[in-house]
Order: sequence, then C-alpha cells, then structure tokens
Amino acid sequence: MRKILGPKQREDGSWRIRYNAEIEALVGEPNILGEAKAHRLRWLGHLMRMGEDRNAKAAYLGTPTGRRPIGRPRYRWRDAVELDLLELQAMDWQEKAQDRQVWRSLVSEAKTHFGSLRQRSK
Repeated sequence: MRKILGPKQREDGSWRIRYNAEIEALVGEPNILGEAKAHRLRWLGHLMRMGEDRNAKAAYLGTPTGRRPIGRPRYRWRDAVELDLLELQAMDWQEKAQDRQVWRSLVSEAKTHFGSLRQRSK
C-alpha cells in the first residue's frame, strides 16, 4: 500500500514515505495485527474446548522430551498467546474458553484492543 499511495510532500518541498498510521487511515481496513492476534485467540479457544485425546491439544499442553541446544529458548506459539492474554488482562481464560459466547466477546475485544494499539501510541 505504501508503494501504491506513494510518498507525501512536506511543507519545505521535500518528500517522505507515509507513516503506517497514515496508510491505515487512508485505506480504512482493519489493522492486520489485531486481526492476527484475534485469530490466534480464536484458535486457542477452540483448542481448549477439544477433547484430551486430540493431537492438537496434546501438542499444545504437552512438553517435549529431550534436550534443546544451548542458547535462548525458542519462541513458541503458546508464549505468544499467553502474552496476548496477559496484555488483555484476561483472568481465568481457561474457564472463559469453555463458554463460546464469552470467548467470542473476548476475541472481539482483542480485535479492537490490538487494532487500536498503534493509534494510542502516537
């Protein structure tokens, strides 16, 4: 979108690239960050409602055996989701995930919260 919309001219006649907030305001589409985090939370709710015998839930809840190489631990999907929930201040999220209506409201709250994050920071 930055290439399509092109640069913006300043008052002194020089040109600069457009800021992300300007592009979002011109395009009017939802923020991709909010959408991605909402999809991640939606899948987490689905995972938590799954039966214990399902492979996806076992992979989420399980801890792999063996040793990892030396260095910083790898960033897992679970870590990203837990950071999102921490930022939303979602307490007792495991219980909320069992009720679809409550979880849907949390996901829509996440979409608006993370979608408006950039506007609040400026």
